[in-house]
Amino acid sequence: MRPSIVSSFVLVVSVVVNLPMRAAEPTSTAGVKTPDQLRAADFQPLIDHNSLDAWNMPATHKDHWVLKDGVIDYDGKAGGKSFDDKSLWTKKPYGDLELYVEWRLPAEPKMKPHPIVLYNGDFLMQVDDPTKRETRPHLDAGDTGILFRGTSKCQANIWSQDLGSGEINGYRTDKKMPQSTRRACIPMKDADHPFGEWNNFLVTIKGNRMSVDTNGERVINEAELPDLPKSGPVGLQHHGDPAQFRQIWVKEL
Repeated sequence: MRPSIVSSFVLVVSVVVNLPMRAAEPTSTAGVKTPDQLRAADFQPLIDHNSLDAWNMPATHKDHWVLKDGVIDYDGKAGGKSFDDKSLWTKKPYGDLELYVEWRLPAEPKMKPHPIVLYNGDFLMQVDDPTKRETRPHLDAGDTGILFRGTSKCQANIWSQDLGSGEINGYRTDKKMPQSTRRACIPMKDADHPFGEWNNFLVTIKGNRMSVDTNGERVINEAELPDLPKSGPVGLQHHGDPAQFRQIWVKEL
């Protein structure tokens, strides 16, 4: 979910735009890397020879996480007891890395109520009922993300609100974290392409610091993530929505 940064006193009114449901390629190729470029930079593919051999595929994933023509197509309906069980994880653990991935949310956008994120990382709550989040209508095509170090707390979020993808949701929403940490996990800008178009991430994790480039633009800059595990598998997140991924490459640092 892609909330919006506003002050605690001012709400920004959303403008509803008619966006394409599916587009073959993005309107911009910023940030796109070719397989030849990635190989030359010592990246290794996580989708090799059109196979998912690098990924754990329990029986509950069959016919839900599907690879065809180089694209992992997820219908949002894998079985399992938890979101992590339903997510798709690599067999191999990774520590420091760079990861390049192309992704899109293919579902037709629909209007849904979206929560609003304040500058400090908190959700804006209703004045009359502080236990409930303030919301506003916004086009929504789904929610997913790229998970790191074997934990859903460390993710480059992919979602539909105008905050922009790349947000590190598990740390941003953890009120035990310092405010400086939570704020650093909010994207500096919305660099997403329109719904239905392909996007790309370049994620860099060194030690407990994480940076995210979305479509060639830096949106998270060396956010410090306290108590981040030293290593763990990479995951494609289940969030109950359709999602597609392709060109997943990793470079160990």
